[in-house]
Amino acid sequence: MNATNIYDILTQAQIDACSAPIEQARTLPRQAFTSDRFFELEAEKIFARQWAALCFVQQVENPGDVLPIDLCGMPLLVVRGNDKQVRVFHNIVPYDGCLAAIDPAGESSEIVTPYHGWRYDLQGRLKATPIWNGTWSAEPADLNGHAGNLTEIQCEIWGPVVFVNVTGGGGSFDEYIDPLRRGLEQWRVDEMDIARDAQRNPLLDPEDLQTNWKTHYENWGINVLHESFVHHIYDQSPEVPRLDTAHNKTCEDHIDGDFMALRFEAASFPETYSLPAIPHLGLTPDAPPSLGYFGSLFPNLHIGALGPMIHLIIGQPVSPGRTKTLRAQFYDAEVACSEDLLEMRTELMGGLRQAGDEDARITQAVQRARRSPVFDSQFYSPFWDAMHHRFTRQIINTLAME
Repeated sequence: MNATNIYDILTQAQIDACSAPIEQARTLPRQAFTSDRFFELEAEKIFARQWAALCFVQQVENPGDVLPIDLCGMPLLVVRGNDKQVRVFHNIVPYDGCLAAIDPAGESSEIVTPYHGWRYDLQGRLKATPIWNGTWSAEPADLNGHAGNLTEIQCEIWGPVVFVNVTGGGGSFDEYIDPLRRGLEQWRVDEMDIARDAQRNPLLDPEDLQTNWKTHYENWGINVLHESFVHHIYDQSPEVPRLDTAHNKTCEDHIDGDFMALRFEAASFPETYSLPAIPHLGLTPDAPPSLGYFGSLFPNLHIGALGPMIHLIIGQPVSPGRTKTLRAQFYDAEVACSEDLLEMRTELMGGLRQAGDEDARITQAVQRARRSPVFDSQFYSPFWDAMHHRFTRQIINTLAME
C-alpha cells in the first residue's frame, strides 16, 4: 500500500520525538532508512516535487550529447541541443513504454529509440515513426491524434550543476538556489571548470554506497564530531577537533534556507587544508576566499569549498539501502586543464577519494547497524548536532505535506 504522507508510516510518538527540542529529541527511526514505503514517499515528495541536483553540465558538454540518468528510480534523459541548450526529458517513449535512450551518446544528430526506431530531434520532438502503420514513411501525423513527443521537465543550471524539478512544485529556482549563491559569494563559480585529464575529458569520480541517502547527507557536512575518529587527515591535524583551548568551537553552523554547512575561517586551518599554491577562485587576484565550507544543499548536492577548489558531490538515491554519488573538483579554468598541473589534480582527487572511502566504511556500517532491533532511533549531542537535528525536522515536515 502506498503512503500519502509520513503519518501513514511513522507513529505520532515517533514524529513527536523527532520534533522535540534537541536535548530530548530522537533521530528518524529505523524504518526511515530501511523501508521501501518510506523511500517511495521520499521519491515522490522530496525528489519529484522540488528542486534536486541531477548531473554536471560537463557530462553533456557538446551539442548532441545524450545522457540517460535515473533520479530515485525515475528514468530521465539529459540532452544538449544544437542550440547548445540543456534540456531534460522523461526517458520514456509514449508508444512502446521503453526508454528513449539506453546508453549515453556523444554529438548525436537525433535520438533513435531502441525498441521501434522512432526518431526524435534534440528538442524531444518526434520526427519519424518508421513502419508504425506499415509504411516506412510513417510520421507523427499518422498517430491518430496520440501524443508522440518526449515530455520535457523543468531544469535550471547553477554553475556546473543541472537541477530538475520533475513536477514543477517547490517554488522558483532563484528562491531555492539563492542561499547557496550567498554562501559562495566569495567564489567565481561561473568561471570555474571541472578538473580534466590529459585529453581534456572531465575527471568524474563515481561511488556506489550500500547506505541510505540521508546517512550520506548527515555524514558529509553536518556531522562534525566524526572527523577526528574517521579521517586520517583530521586525526593528524593539530587544528582538529575544531575546538580552541577554552573548548569553544573554531567553526560555526551556517544555516540559510536549504543550505546548511560547517563554515570556518580559511586562515584557521592552514595545516589541515595544505592545498597547493595555485590560482584561487576568489573574486579578484588579491582576494582569495576567506571562508571555507563543508555543507549540503537539500536534498542532494554536497559542497566542499576551499580557496583554490570547490568539490561537489551529487547524491543519487537508488533504494533504501543504496546511494550512488558522483564527485568532481572544480578549479580556475586554466588550472582545470593545465597539463603541468594534471598530476596535482589527480593526486588531489585521490586524496578526496581516500576521505570518501573512509566515510563510505562508516556510513555503510551505520546502515548495517540500523537493522538491529535494539535501538529504533538515536539521540543528539546538543553541542555538535544542531544541523543534524534540523535536517531530521526538515525531512519530517516535507513528508507531512499533502
